[in-house]
Amino acid sequence: MLIVMFIGGIILGSFYNVVGLRVPQSSSIVFPNSHCPACYQNILYRDNIPILSYLLLKGQCRQCKNKISLVYPVIEGLTGILFVFATYKMADFNLFSSLTLISLVILITITDIYYYIIPNKILVFFMIVFIAIRLSQPLDPWYDSFLGFLVSYLLIYLLIILSKGGMGAGDMKFLAVLGFFTGLKIVLLGFLIAIMCGGLYGVYLLVIKGNKRNDLLPFGPFIGFGVLISYFYYDAIISFYITELVRL
Repeated sequence: MLIVMFIGGIILGSFYNVVGLRVPQSSSIVFPNSHCPACYQNILYRDNIPILSYLLLKGQCRQCKNKISLVYPVIEGLTGILFVFATYKMADFNLFSSLTLISLVILITITDIYYYIIPNKILVFFMIVFIAIRLSQPLDPWYDSFLGFLVSYLLIYLLIILSKGGMGAGDMKFLAVLGFFTGLKIVLLGFLIAIMCGGLYGVYLLVIKGNKRNDLLPFGPFIGFGVLISYFYYDAIISFYITELVRL
């Protein structure tokens, strides 16, 4: 089962690469066929096998020898690994919910890394799916979804005002959609994790890489993976935190 989920994950990861790169440009996800961004030659089927083709071609286009971005196999492998992890952790309908959440995070990671955009089309699609999930499997209490959505939206809206545009409206809508799915406590912890990780990465870019303060930093991936960590490990994190407080 885990092998099947990994194979399915890397195949979907390859598809998510296409969706994430084309949707922000309002391009069809069906036509044209996958092609090299440098020479525009169609990619042969044998060169379009997730991860394996990248390794066999040594990260180059077969035709023009132009380098292929490492993001492609990384996204494919990451999707496969997360699908396996979710299968190991979850069961029954919770598995479908988890895979849907992972899919949203992967797609937003791609669009935000490449374009610094979190497309409304993707958020609306997944919001509809999340509503369907919560109608059949509501949180306890049922209104926790609405609290998660509203508080998340208002929280980043306030941060946008205070930071004078330091965060984007896409981050606000993304966190709100995640909050509807996970509920208030999980999304707030996830956002805290995202701020911590994003802050550390920002310091790394400033000190080590020499980036400037006004350089753009895609925050969507930090939000997504922060919420994923909270979603899978909320109880363990809170338990650890309380235990350490008692020791102090």
